Amino acid sequence: MSKDNQKTMASDIYALIRRAQMSDRERQVAVDAVRVAEAFARAVFWVREKAAGLGTYFLKPSIKH
Repeated sequence: MSKDNQKTMASDIYALIRRAQMSDRERQVAVDAVRVAEAFARAVFWVREKAAGLGTYFLKPSIKH
């Protein structure tokens, strides 16, 4: 997903939270939950990319029989 699409999607989510009819406390809880979810997703993608980079490091050369 491109950075532009990520920014657009995130701004859409925050816009939906702003427009929803809820108390300020509920709105803050919702925004905090979205931020935690974004941080978790970034961490998962970071680990996936690091694991993919390490995969080539641990590959052994093939032995022909």
